[in-house]
Amino acid sequence: MKAQFLFLTLEFKRAWKRMPYVAAGAAVLMLMLGVIAYAAGTILQGEEALGRISIGVVLPKEDTMAEMAVRMLGSLDSVDSLCDFIYMEEEEAKQALEKREILGVMTVPEKMVQGIMDGSNPPVSVFLPQKGLESAVFKELTMAGARTLSAAQAGIYAGDQLLRQEGLEERIPELEADLNQIYMAYSLPRIHCFKREQVSASGEVGPFAFYGISGFVLFLLLEVIPASGYLAGESKVLAQKLWLLGIGPVWITFVRMLCLGFLLLAAGLVFGGVFAGLGYLKVSWTALACCIVMCLLAASMALFFFECTGTLMGGVLLLSAASMVLLFLSGGMVPLVFLPEGIKRAAPWLPVSLMLECGKMAVLGQLKWKVWLGAILYSSVFFTLAAGVRKR
Repeated sequence: MKAQFLFLTLEFKRAWKRMPYVAAGAAVLMLMLGVIAYAAGTILQGEEALGRISIGVVLPKEDTMAEMAVRMLGSLDSVDSLCDFIYMEEEEAKQALEKREILGVMTVPEKMVQGIMDGSNPPVSVFLPQKGLESAVFKELTMAGARTLSAAQAGIYAGDQLLRQEGLEERIPELEADLNQIYMAYSLPRIHCFKREQVSASGEVGPFAFYGISGFVLFLLLEVIPASGYLAGESKVLAQKLWLLGIGPVWITFVRMLCLGFLLLAAGLVFGGVFAGLGYLKVSWTALACCIVMCLLAASMALFFFECTGTLMGGVLLLSAASMVLLFLSGGMVPLVFLPEGIKRAAPWLPVSLMLECGKMAVLGQLKWKVWLGAILYSSVFFTLAAGVRKR
C-alpha cells in the first residue's frame, strides 16, 4: 500500500508540472470559446425575426361604417402587434407600393359592413406583390379573419333559418343582435383565451448561458490537449518495475484519471469564476460538485481515447473529433429542437449530454441525482475500459 501511495504522490507532482501548459491552453481556449459563445448566443437570441407590416388601406369615400370596421380590426392585439394600417387614396397607395414604402394595398369595397349583415359579403381586395415572410404572415392573418367571419355568419344564418322554420321571423333581429354581441365579446378580447408561454430553443437557461455551458464542456475536453504529455505511456521497463511493486494497470489508470481530473478542475474553476463574475453562475456547493463530476467524466473519456490509440498524436486527433461529434449530437452546438428526431431520442444517453445537464444544474442551482449518478456511472465505464485497454 505504501508503494501505491508513493506512486500517487509522484503522479500528482508530474501532473503539476504540466500546469503551465494547461494555463496557457486555458487562456487561448477561454478567449476563443468566449467569442464563439457570445456570437452564437447573439444569433440565437437575435432581434425580431419579423418586421412591422405596413399596409395601405383604401377606404370608400364617405363610408363611416367601413372606416370604423377597419380601425377596429387594426386595434386587435394580433393585428396591432404586427401591422400598421396607413389610410390613403388609391393613387397614393399605388405610388407608395412602387416605392416599396408599404408592403401591400387593401381596398375596402363600398357598403362592406351592410354586406356582411345581409349576407352578400362584398370581397375585400388585398394586393401583395412582394414575396417574403411579412407577406406570408399578413396573408395568414387575412385568411384567419375570413374564417372567423365565416364561422360567425354561419351561426347567424343557421339561427335565422331555424327561426323561419319555427315561424318566429319577428325574433330574427333580436337573435342577430344577441349573436353579434356574443361573437364580438369572444373575438375582440380573444387574446385572453390563450395561455402565453415563452419558449426558448436553449431550454431552461438563457442563450448566453446555454452556449457558455457548451463552451465549458468543450473547454474541459480540449483542455486535455495541452496536458497530453502527462498521458504519455511509460516504457516497458518502468511498467514491469511498477508491476513488481504491486502497481498494476487498474491503479495506474485510476491515479492518472484523478490527476488529470485535478488539472481540469483547476482550469475549470478559473472558467467558472469568469462565469460567476459575469453573473451567469452563483458560487455554491452544488456548482462545485457539478464541476468536479464534469471534470472526472472528461478525464476518464480522454484517458480512454489516449489508451485506445496508444500515441499522443492519435489521442489528440481522436479526442478532438469525438468531442466535436458528441457535442453536436448532444445538442451543444445546435439546440436539440432543431435536430432530427432520431438524434433527439439518442442524445440523453450520450456522456456529453450528462455534462451539459450538470452545467445547467450548476447555473440553475438545482439537484438532479439521476444526472449525477449517470455521469459517475459513465466515468466508471470509461475508467474500466481504459484500464482494460492498458492491461491488454
